[in-house]
Amino acid sequence: MHIRVHRSICLVLIVTAMLVVGFPSITARAAYQPVSSVVLTVGSPTMTVNGFSFPIDAANSKVVPVVEAAWDRALVPIRNVVDLTGGDVTWTPAAKTVRLSLESHVVVLTVGNAKAVVDGRTVWIDTDHRVLPIIVLGHVMVPVRFAAESLGGLATWTVQSRTITLTLPKQMEQVTDMLGHTVTVPRRVVRIATLSATATQLVFAVGAQDQLVVASFGSAVKGKAMGAIYPRMNQVPEAGNQNAANIETLLAARPDIVLTEEGPALDQMKAAGLPAYAFSAEQPGQLTDAIKRMGALTGHTAEATASLDLLATKMKEIADEVGTIESAKRLKVYVAGTGIFKTFAGDFFQTFMVRNAGGVSVSGQLTGGKIDVSPEQVLVWNPDVIILTSYTRDTVSDVLTNPQLQNVAAVRDHRVYVMPKYVVSWDMPVPESFLGTMWLAHKLYPDQVRFDMSAEITQFYRQFYRFTVPAVDLAGLLQ
Repeated sequence: MHIRVHRSICLVLIVTAMLVVGFPSITARAAYQPVSSVVLTVGSPTMTVNGFSFPIDAANSKVVPVVEAAWDRALVPIRNVVDLTGGDVTWTPAAKTVRLSLESHVVVLTVGNAKAVVDGRTVWIDTDHRVLPIIVLGHVMVPVRFAAESLGGLATWTVQSRTITLTLPKQMEQVTDMLGHTVTVPRRVVRIATLSATATQLVFAVGAQDQLVVASFGSAVKGKAMGAIYPRMNQVPEAGNQNAANIETLLAARPDIVLTEEGPALDQMKAAGLPAYAFSAEQPGQLTDAIKRMGALTGHTAEATASLDLLATKMKEIADEVGTIESAKRLKVYVAGTGIFKTFAGDFFQTFMVRNAGGVSVSGQLTGGKIDVSPEQVLVWNPDVIILTSYTRDTVSDVLTNPQLQNVAAVRDHRVYVMPKYVVSWDMPVPESFLGTMWLAHKLYPDQVRFDMSAEITQFYRQFYRFTVPAVDLAGLLQ
């Protein structure tokens, strides 16, 4: 049966026969929507994508949807539609083929051939076997119903307005983030943005780092290994952090989800309609929960399970080592933040790390996250050991020579150490933190706690990042 324009439609897939021109950038602070509905009108050089107007071809306003009289079909430019749904379009000039991929679907069409390959199967493009891809104004055109349905979507034709509405898949669902907010995301998150170094490491924890479209690598905590482990890092744009987000950069990246921590940027992103998903990993069990959630959201559940199994095994080994230390003999520990008189309250990850390493956090009874303290308070606490994080501005020498701290036991006994960092600082709530806990336990109780840190470091980075730590780096971490 012949399918006429008023009953069905054909899609003109516009692919520049030489180079695919990028779609227009989004510069307005417009509400973000995952692309699902695209409306095009015969004769119009613009299209509406989830309420926003875009040129069909910014370089040529003559490229418009038309009705092909010979076949009685509507032909519609669609290259930007595929791009905006997160799909890919590849033109091979020698073979005159165009390859479309979206989600799990792959469609390959050839100019002049009435058959196409859909997910590995060869099929007719249309019931009218005259219908085939052609080149018009330097673009490849293919039937819309066929293309839309082959990519898992739908296409409808409205006679009165001469419009074509494409519904292409991004199946959405509502999820609850770790702060209790409801967030609408695709059932399978593909394009990921992060606004904190911790969030980025959660993505690595489930092996989804190649899906990052925006990422924060955390200049304060980022170690030199990141560039070697993940060379793509320098090509992934940043968009601020949880305190202030660059909304234009996020909108242009079209993320399926934006991972962030609690902060003012949450309200910014909500106002723009961005799918902001807040998490926290500061409390016991939250890091495990965050990795589980990330695995479920991205479909990387096996990778998430492997990471969690590794963490559970290592934390048990640490607990077994420090479990025999008597309570009365456990050392008091002070952990410095960005400065020697900045520390972490009992609701922050560093406090739990000290506890897991067999120590007693002197600031563990306080609340308020990152807090300022006076020299007098440090003297009252009189810690046995002082730990400087890798991002503490003060050096070991600064602390040991600080006249205000000369009567502190840790200073008097020269027990001031710097927490190592490699990908990120080992005191952060990320999978690497178990190395920090092992290292800290050994620093506190060198005669009782013995880990082969060289082997532990090598095993972790090889298993988690598929990266072999160079000998010179390993030596630096062990100093």
